[in-house]
Amino acid sequence: MKLTDILREIEDEEGGMGQLKVNYDLAVQSTDIDAALTALNDTSNYGIYAQNMRDPQAIVKAFGPSIPAQKAGAAWKDWDTRSDDEKAFKLIDLKNRVPEAFATAEKEAEAGYERWQSEGNDGNLNDYLFSLPGKSLPKDIIGRYGANYFPMKTPDNLKKYGGKLEQDIHYIVKGDKIVFPYTLENPYKTKPYLSKVLKTIMDNAGVNFQIVDVEQDSESPKTVEKSKAEEVPPLTVTADTKDKADKFRDLLRKEIGDVPTAKYEIETVEVDGERKYKVIVTGISKDQRQKLLIKKSTLKEEVDFDYGIYRMRKIAGL
Repeated sequence: MKLTDILREIEDEEGGMGQLKVNYDLAVQSTDIDAALTALNDTSNYGIYAQNMRDPQAIVKAFGPSIPAQKAGAAWKDWDTRSDDEKAFKLIDLKNRVPEAFATAEKEAEAGYERWQSEGNDGNLNDYLFSLPGKSLPKDIIGRYGANYFPMKTPDNLKKYGGKLEQDIHYIVKGDKIVFPYTLENPYKTKPYLSKVLKTIMDNAGVNFQIVDVEQDSESPKTVEKSKAEEVPPLTVTADTKDKADKFRDLLRKEIGDVPTAKYEIETVEVDGERKYKVIVTGISKDQRQKLLIKKSTLKEEVDFDYGIYRMRKIAGL
């Protein structure tokens, strides 16, 4: 019986190769879950990844339209939609960012402020400015193309408007794990990308953590930890010579195929006072090892046969 036939019978007995696909969610596991949650709530931990969480509308409101010619009109409109408290915050922001322009704007507003008072209005200069529509504000409050009213879109300024991952929107808390279910929203679209983001956040916050997979139960919203892979003992083959060991290794590598985790090592061992060479294969699955055990029984004959031909050719000088 051919090896392929034996393997096919094994697959048939075990129900074939078709398996139900299991979905896994990514999770942060930590001995200090509160510290991990605090890290997620601090946008300064997100680094460059904060930009993925930004609300586009909030960015436009904070920095104005991307087209300079539209900024002045947007500044007037923004001022008109603000409450007096919000207008006061904007004036404080202007005084801190562009103090010289703000001082010029205050001088420009003095004449209008005096007229406003003479009309029986009560209040200080800010109260007068609050009463003005956006189009009537001193020009230095707006600036050319809204350059004073809206801050520059620098990396440091953008950091202030970076969003964050929110509980019950992007993740849920399960015991000592913060789970990011595939059924919830995820601004970091792929698991490798999300894993990189979470590592950045936790590392920046100095949290002791590990990234783990949890199995998603599609029947209910709960998550259960993915079972650990069963430890598979190494597969070994012992040869009398280094050349034979190399042949064993090549045959095993060919039989296993493209398995990134597989490792093939050759160690020198002593058996009954004689030097031997042991091929050690690790990083393969239990099923792969079981299949190779069948093949292993024929390896020695194949290698001895090939090695005999090799020796005969070498002696003959071929």
